Amino acid sequence: MEKNMTRHYRLANKMSQLFNSDSDIDTTLSISMYNFNQLMDSERSSIFLFQPLKEQLSIFSSFDLEKHEIRIPKSVGVAGWVFENRKPAVVNNAYEDSRFFREVDDMTGFHTRNLICTPLFDCKDQCLGALQSLNKKNGDFTTDDLEFLELAARIVAIAIDNSKLIGEIVITDEARKRLINQIIHNIGKVSDEQ
Repeated sequence: MEKNMTRHYRLANKMSQLFNSDSDIDTTLSISMYNFNQLMDSERSSIFLFQPLKEQLSIFSSFDLEKHEIRIPKSVGVAGWVFENRKPAVVNNAYEDSRFFREVDDMTGFHTRNLICTPLFDCKDQCLGALQSLNKKNGDFTTDDLEFLELAARIVAIAIDNSKLIGEIVITDEARKRLINQIIHNIGKVSDEQ
């Protein structure tokens, strides 16, 4: 139990430091996936986000893959199953699991042995996508690993949600400034005409 608390504390500490930095969300999440790999003792971790217009999940952040490099239909693979069913999955023999989408391994040249995946929920309980970790370096993924992954997913979802809110605030502020400038310009024109 103490070992789990230490790992949970290290995750929360590392991720909160990253999310408090001035880096953009892409950089922050990419670095957090690197740190997460270390704490999960896995080879690769990725965030898949749902793209509603295309009805697909795409890589949003992975330490070793480009953003949107991998795109899959929202119901395909373990990540798709997790997204659609809103439930986590622990798969300790990937190629034996019917949900596993081996074409991603073919695209990346990576060989997935085992994986663990959990949904990402925003503050309104909407499923944003999935967080997954691949190839535990020592043994199989466990329920303790799943608990750890779910904690990371909550932290990541908050960061993504906050990034969207900040983006909306910036857009609203820019629109407000343009409106004020337009009003000032129009008042100046009226004053000049009088």
